Amino acid sequence: MNLIRITKLLSTLGPIGYFGASGTVATIVTLPLVYWSHAFIENQQLYFGFLFGMFVISISIVRYALKQFKRHEDPSEIVLDEVLGCLITFWGISLTSQSVLVGFLLFRALDIIKFGWVKQAESFADAWGVIGDDVVAALIANGILRLLF
Repeated sequence: MNLIRITKLLSTLGPIGYFGASGTVATIVTLPLVYWSHAFIENQQLYFGFLFGMFVISISIVRYALKQFKRHEDPSEIVLDEVLGCLITFWGISLTSQSVLVGFLLFRALDIIKFGWVKQAESFADAWGVIGDDVVAALIANGILRLLF
């Protein structure tokens, strides 16, 4: 299996990218990783390092994976950006059933509606646009969660 096929598999989370509402499904599937990362990475600086590493790896994976899709802007099959966005949404947030539900809904709404800064980030070229809108949506959701919880 070559690098481009591997990156396509990783960027779509296997079959998840091909489901209906793939971004929402990927976000739901990421929630156990959110709980795991909070349980095992208690230091916020280490968590930021984890997020930064995920960002760099995600950009690299998506850059190669885009070559496998006819529509290069932001194929709905690529859902690795939702994984990163979900992790950023809950960075530094105390996880309760309420905060997770509100964070999930905020992140998905901001990512789907794509207004303002989220829309601007989507216009970046290549993998930067695919990942960028989710990062901005997640940062906004995170800020709102910090105000609420």
